[in-house]
Amino acid sequence: MTTTSPKAPKQRALTRLRAEGVKAAAIDRLLAENRVPLVEGSACTFLFRGHADDVAIEHAITGLPSPLPLKRLRRSDLWFATIELPAGSRVEYRVLVRHGDNVESILDPLNHESVTGPASTMSVLRAQGYETPWWALHDATVVPGELTEFHFRSRALRREAYLTLYAPARMRREHRLPLLVVHDGGDFINHAAYGTVLDNLMDRRLMADTMVAFTHPGDRLREYGDSAAHSRFLTAELVPQLEKRLPLRGDPAGRVLAGASFGAIAALAAAVHAPGFYGGLLLQSASFLYTVVGREHAGGPVFDPVVRFVNTIRSQPQPVVEQIFLSYGAFEPSAQRNLAMVDVLRRMADEVRVVESLDGHTWTGWRDRLLDGLTWLFPGEQRFLYP
Repeated sequence: MTTTSPKAPKQRALTRLRAEGVKAAAIDRLLAENRVPLVEGSACTFLFRGHADDVAIEHAITGLPSPLPLKRLRRSDLWFATIELPAGSRVEYRVLVRHGDNVESILDPLNHESVTGPASTMSVLRAQGYETPWWALHDATVVPGELTEFHFRSRALRREAYLTLYAPARMRREHRLPLLVVHDGGDFINHAAYGTVLDNLMDRRLMADTMVAFTHPGDRLREYGDSAAHSRFLTAELVPQLEKRLPLRGDPAGRVLAGASFGAIAALAAAVHAPGFYGGLLLQSASFLYTVVGREHAGGPVFDPVVRFVNTIRSQPQPVVEQIFLSYGAFEPSAQRNLAMVDVLRRMADEVRVVESLDGHTWTGWRDRLLDGLTWLFPGEQRFLYP
């Protein structure tokens, strides 16, 4: 009789499957007893069951083959691929299934966890140690802030400008609050639980009570790519309108711009066009694209104004705000470009804080770093308890 020491390392699920014999009943049992993808320490294994000519994982993890091919276990219809991920990682993906010349992109049929974004729905892999942070979870005991819609005619943008305004639950008429302007506001509310995050952080007094204006873009790529018109909209129209209508502080330290991806470029560009008008920036996975030699780049025409803007601030950085918070996903293609810009940002602000997320270029990854950014830029009375 063979015995196993309680201290012996546990065999991986696929190793046990091979030892038992790769039979349909054994595969059924493996799938019934385990969450898919399999997470065994740092090893994460994608699985697919079915007949196909090829199967692969569609992902955006820098450093891995893209797409990531799956191998089929001999004499079975089970496909697999194993990758190593740091503890606390999170990955969004889809499954590519090929039959002949037809390739279909589908959600993982063995994984019921998915997330919906502005463009698509993705399956989610939670590596060992990843949990949805408390600040992103609805708490029935927390009194929510109030969301209202507001719009006005923008001369700078030549269109109606639509906003969603967030007023904190504890707001009083005599209060004078700071203002946070968030680009891509609708997507942040719908796909990053921004309202819930604000409710939780302000309820615990980790974040100071703050008025938040969520903006909704028109032609997003045109308006956000270092558009002088968009910068005028923010600085000469939106902020003055809100400071006239709402009980806001109205000083530079009480004005912060936030954005992710192209929205981060829009926020930084507005601050560059109006040095000293804003006190802080919350930038996430900024679309920092630049050239070192020549003018050619891989971003296409839509990135031309971004490249010109980033090249300019790289060559001539000037102080524009007091604080800049930058977060980025360790797995996203732009991670190294964000890191390369840190020295430039340090010359544009008195203080710069940089935080890495074990995620990609995702709304959830940005949500998960909001505690770090919002409580640093808008510290509440209890912030010292959560360094």
